Amino acid sequence: MFNQYFGNYLLEKKLIKPEELRMVLAEQKSDKVKLGVLAIDSGYMNAAQVNKIHRIQAAKDRKFGELAIEEGYLTENQLDELLNAQKKSNSLLGQILIDKGFFSLEKYEKVLAQYREDAQLTSDEIQALKNNDITEIAEIFLKTLSAQQDRIPREYFELFLRNIVRFIDDEIRMEPAVTVESYPFDYLVTQGIEGKYPFFSGFAASETVLTRFAAIYAEEELAELDALAKDSLGEFLNCHNGLFLSELAHKGIELDLQVAEVKAAGIVNPAGKLYIIPCHLSFGQIDFIFADAHPDFSETRASN
Repeated sequence: MFNQYFGNYLLEKKLIKPEELRMVLAEQKSDKVKLGVLAIDSGYMNAAQVNKIHRIQAAKDRKFGELAIEEGYLTENQLDELLNAQKKSNSLLGQILIDKGFFSLEKYEKVLAQYREDAQLTSDEIQALKNNDITEIAEIFLKTLSAQQDRIPREYFELFLRNIVRFIDDEIRMEPAVTVESYPFDYLVTQGIEGKYPFFSGFAASETVLTRFAAIYAEEELAELDALAKDSLGEFLNCHNGLFLSELAHKGIELDLQVAEVKAAGIVNPAGKLYIIPCHLSFGQIDFIFADAHPDFSETRASN
């Protein structure tokens, strides 16, 4: 997920054009990351040190890692860590930026350092994004929620994030959770939950985005938000909630699901707390919604 966050930062700072970002994101899945870029990304080496190893390699038929250890830039453990990361992951966005000539190693190092400062993320949080550590990533964007009272929303969102990545789109970028007084929506996929800990959840988006979401989950070609698309959306949320309620049941919390539905053109008016987490997918934005009580709804009128 780090690529999505770093890529968005580059767009915001106008360091790359949208079409260039789309190109490098499309290519990053198939390219193997080089150890030099991984070493810079991990903070073990700087650009000057990587360039020095490359110059030595031009004269000697030696592996990057071996030379980096000889020069005292890496330890054996650090090299093992980088090699494991190289095996597990696709190419970092930075690798393609460098290969395509958008960035030099020096510029990549400088921009990456500035991103870390501007993003106000700890080194552990950035590593969680690189490792796609869903548990830690969920915590990053739920910092605004109080720790004890909001344990269930945290666990619920973590599972929601896992299911989005598993079934819909692994190119997801979240924004921090916010509490709102009301929430207007175009379309809202929702389902109430009753019992010892009643709550309300769902996700909202435009018709185009939800149609694409439904098509991916149903593995069908869908051109509009018709009955089949709405059934697919409801099934996704119902399956997600079923999994979550099963986990709660193992903890002695028994809850019941209401019928999933797709609402159009309305406003959510919460009876208690209403949380929103914007989630940017590769095909558009959805807003994750969670309320600690079943809200009221009012209609919005379409403008002429």
